[in-house]
Amino acid sequence: MEEGIPLPKRSSSGGWYAFCKRRLPILEWAPKYDQTKAVADLIAGITLGLTLVPQSIAYASLANLPVQYGLYSGFMGTILYMFLGTVKEVSIGPTSLMALMTLQTCRGLPVDFVVLLAFLSGCVVFVMGLLRLGFLVDLISPSVTSGFTSATAVTIIASQKFKDIKVNHKRYKLKKALWLISIARNALVVCIASTVAFCTFNAEKPLFKLSGRVEPGLPQLSLPPFSTVIGNQTVGFMGMMDYLGSAVIVTPVVMVLANIAIAKAFSPGGRVDATQEMVTLGLCNVAGSLVHAMPSCGAFTRSAVSHSSGVRTPAAGLYSGIITLLALNFLTQYFFFIPKACLSSVLICAVVFMVDINIIGKLWNSSKRELVLYTLTFGAGIWKNLELSILVGALTGLAFLIRDVLQTPVDITQIKTNTTDVIRVSVRRALVYANAERFAALVINSATARCPVLIECSAITLCDYTATEVLSRLVKKFQENDQLLVFYNASKDSIKWLETVSGIDKRTLKVTRVQEALDAVSTRDPEAENETSALLKKSLKREEIV
Repeated sequence: MEEGIPLPKRSSSGGWYAFCKRRLPILEWAPKYDQTKAVADLIAGITLGLTLVPQSIAYASLANLPVQYGLYSGFMGTILYMFLGTVKEVSIGPTSLMALMTLQTCRGLPVDFVVLLAFLSGCVVFVMGLLRLGFLVDLISPSVTSGFTSATAVTIIASQKFKDIKVNHKRYKLKKALWLISIARNALVVCIASTVAFCTFNAEKPLFKLSGRVEPGLPQLSLPPFSTVIGNQTVGFMGMMDYLGSAVIVTPVVMVLANIAIAKAFSPGGRVDATQEMVTLGLCNVAGSLVHAMPSCGAFTRSAVSHSSGVRTPAAGLYSGIITLLALNFLTQYFFFIPKACLSSVLICAVVFMVDINIIGKLWNSSKRELVLYTLTFGAGIWKNLELSILVGALTGLAFLIRDVLQTPVDITQIKTNTTDVIRVSVRRALVYANAERFAALVINSATARCPVLIECSAITLCDYTATEVLSRLVKKFQENDQLLVFYNASKDSIKWLETVSGIDKRTLKVTRVQEALDAVSTRDPEAENETSALLKKSLKREEIV
């Protein structure tokens, strides 16, 4: 085994200013901000706002909330993310996923429960960030990220149908106008449908089912409600927690996974500061609860719009947030005439591209086990609710993982050396309490020929105390049977715990070849005759007798 010089670890410290730049990313890009980036962000922010406003209204309707609560959720997160966010395309606000989870959790309950859910979810996510649980990003497989990326491409293509109309390159303004129309299609649909509803409005015989009255003006800044009234009974904080149940944990977990997945899809190389993203997401929801917002996170469709609009920095969120505030202050009287069917169409268009049909064929060809996991998760969500689908998916994935650990791959072969035939056992992955006894039984069964048994340890990645105890008993059993058992070709990490196994010959752990391992145990120890050398001689004598 070749020895190398370990490289020194790179220090992540860089003083207080470097720490502040990591935790307040605006300090990183603001000094480099120029007029070109400002114009690009202004255009992207306006187009994002034209998408955010109708989507916020639609998502509030999906969550069975008054329209204004969707708009309350559409400005605090986008503005705050400008200071704390790391991915320029991410837009924190109401989403279809959060709206569905809010509906399933708070159906039939006062709006106070929705606001409290947003506050508690933000607190949980913020604590996850403080505890540096950024490794959750590793739970998102490359295939999931690939699905988001391909869906991004489809959405961008769909949003530029008008852009691809053949226009003379000299007519630049017309081309940009067509592009803006394609990006702002949701707002245009809502405006046209509302105009038609307004012109045909008849209070006695309404032609459309309308959104109804929307509370005008900006929301009042206040603490989230820690008590509420249901019927004639006052419900305290613990009572509200009982109503919310597992959603207090499930909602923030889903929130984090969705937000990080979107951030990975739009980050160069898929690298994301997951810890910072969780801290930011948590603060956005806590701050949102102060203005009566519903739970919020990044939205795939809004990120796609920002990306296709040429966003340069997170400052675009400031402009989209301002558009939402202007809509709340000046346009709420006109929201009365938005047909609910129009909001339904906006919802469908927002989520239809997130249904990845192609992944079924890919999973069928590459991993039917993952297809089973996908089907169970999808089926549980359709049949019951999103919380159950997450639980089913997580437990099924854990069961598959435990099964893999229990069935540690072992390759058993017979090798002819210069002196004798040996049995080589190559083990991969982990030796832990769940599979150590099974591994020992396989080794004992392979040793029926009374040949020396050599265990190749280079691919063992994990071992625990129970496994070392089992290996100690295995070594002792071979010694009692006067049979040679040798551990060789161990990695630097596995050597540490193999040396704790009683009775093991430590001289062979760094040896990389079978013959070298046999030569090592047959060599006389300078201090005392090694017990394994005698066992090897006995093995050779038995073969001569046979």
